[in-house]
Amino acid sequence: MRVRLRAPIYLCVLAVAVVLATFQSVSAQSNSPANVPATTGSGDSVASELGLLRKSLQTLNSRLQAISEELLAPDKQSENESKESLKKISSNFDLLTRAEERAEVLRKQLIELIEKETAFKMRSTQLDEDMRPENIERAMATVGTTRTAELRETRRRVLENEKRGVESLLSLTTQSRLRLEEDVRQADQLVAKLRQRLFPLIDKEIEKINPNP
Repeated sequence: MRVRLRAPIYLCVLAVAVVLATFQSVSAQSNSPANVPATTGSGDSVASELGLLRKSLQTLNSRLQAISEELLAPDKQSENESKESLKKISSNFDLLTRAEERAEVLRKQLIELIEKETAFKMRSTQLDEDMRPENIERAMATVGTTRTAELRETRRRVLENEKRGVESLLSLTTQSRLRLEEDVRQADQLVAKLRQRLFPLIDKEIEKINPNP
């Protein structure tokens, strides 16, 4: 674009120089005491010529201004496109950062729930073992009393109540874990999608800065 417009610029500049020189020459002649016109007709002719020269100069100036704007337009357009691209990259990068932080928080919560679920399962298994008659009997053997049967029944009811509580907590924890696993899966998908959108934009800007040979 710039190479094609160099010749018109040179021609316009040359034309402006010629018009300026002519304008100065005519002005000097019209203002010189030795060349004061003797008749009104001669004065009108000079004034008319000066007017034409002024119009020619204005036309050339307008043409040069138009050519300059045409040359600068691509640069401005490219600069605006670059700013928009960088703005888009910054926006996507912020989204990616927040998405990654959210996925990390959800993953930590999931690990904590899995640990709680595992602890509840272990406690439930232990309670099943403790509620076996022989284990209840063994636990009561160290208690010196004649009310052994009553104590065994009390022990069994305590273990059953604790078992029901643990089972309830285990059920709630399992449900929460399943929901959280789905949240983590969706969060990871969002992170992957944002990375697929962002990385090509970054690569494109890097190529502009350091294009391949």
